[in-house]
Amino acid sequence: MILHQGQDRHPVTVLLDTGCSVPLISERMAKRLQLRLFKHEEQRLIENFIGETVKGAGEFYTNPLMLQHWRHFTWEVMEVAPMDKEIDIFLPFWWITKHPPQGTWTTYEVRFDSTRCLKQCTKYESNEFSLTWDPSVVTDLSA
Repeated sequence: MILHQGQDRHPVTVLLDTGCSVPLISERMAKRLQLRLFKHEEQRLIENFIGETVKGAGEFYTNPLMLQHWRHFTWEVMEVAPMDKEIDIFLPFWWITKHPPQGTWTTYEVRFDSTRCLKQCTKYESNEFSLTWDPSVVTDLSA
């Protein structure tokens, strides 16, 4: 996928993860792109696939970020977490349900061409994103 950051476009490796419950972006990618991060008043509990708390996750989150896959666009607020170096972003089960991928079982090409996505997930129509109000402090991770 492509992550839009103002006029800049960054290729990112995204994992569609049915075991994930929130969108995640790697700490490494957040630092590399110098994303503006916000700190939760109380750290959120983020667990891995075997139920262990992920150390360093759930403390910071991003502004809504635009992701693009060909002509499919979506905006997501993401939690920042330490992640494997091969993955930049995890998209959770509810995201997969909202944007069902086609072609994943029969070809190597993933498409988001459901009727809903073709109508609502265009560059000009994709203005929905999950939003939770959390009074926060802007933090610089590069420190």
